[in-house]
Amino acid sequence: MLDLRLFTIRLGSYTFSPKLIPTVVTLLLLTLLYSLGQWQLSRAHAKDNLKQQIESRRLNDPIEPGLLPINKDDRQFVPVTLTGRFNASKSFLLDNKVMKMNAGFNVVTPFELENGSWVLINRGWIPRTKYRKDLPEFETPEEMQTLTGFVRTPYDKVFMLQDQQYDIRQWPVIIQSINVAELEKVVDVKFSSYVIKLDKNSAAGFDRNWPALKLDSNKHIGYAVQWFGLFVALLSIYFIVNTKRTKNDE
Repeated sequence: MLDLRLFTIRLGSYTFSPKLIPTVVTLLLLTLLYSLGQWQLSRAHAKDNLKQQIESRRLNDPIEPGLLPINKDDRQFVPVTLTGRFNASKSFLLDNKVMKMNAGFNVVTPFELENGSWVLINRGWIPRTKYRKDLPEFETPEEMQTLTGFVRTPYDKVFMLQDQQYDIRQWPVIIQSINVAELEKVVDVKFSSYVIKLDKNSAAGFDRNWPALKLDSNKHIGYAVQWFGLFVALLSIYFIVNTKRTKNDE
């Protein structure tokens, strides 16, 4: 069975005569390599499209939260304007944030809009104190505020070695990630499913040198080239292995 030849073709002084089983295995691998290459190209194309959409959204005028698209992907980075008040006594410190090689926190504070709904506002970065047990001090205005920012939806799942613990004996509370559903229980209010990152020009914020969204399609194109390169290499090996030089008949 392994030695079964599919066909034999003579090309001058060479004979191409592939075996059945190696041919089937090769075809399966070629299909896999080609599919992986096409998948990487599709990811590169999707990232390019998303980057163009985001850049276009950022140029739009801010809208009120009630006008945001329902689909969470369609509202990412949409500029918004909000009027309301901070809950000055209930801020969170998002841990493990680095700015210019310095460790610190992002300050995340609940914000009540005029219509009574609540949203979490990421107000930017502050440095940590010399001793971790000493929480940094910062000010939060209590008067009515009109803010501008853009929408970011937290990741649904963030890998952590253990579940978050919320020590509410002292505020602000340190958190490792923004889990909206869990923070609702801590503060006992219903939040919108997204977070607003404050603009650099908006009041009540700190250092807001927000990192650029990493949407580099070149990486996926490079992966696609590798998969297609393996495709060509395997195909070449297949032909070389199954091609023999024919002895001249004398």
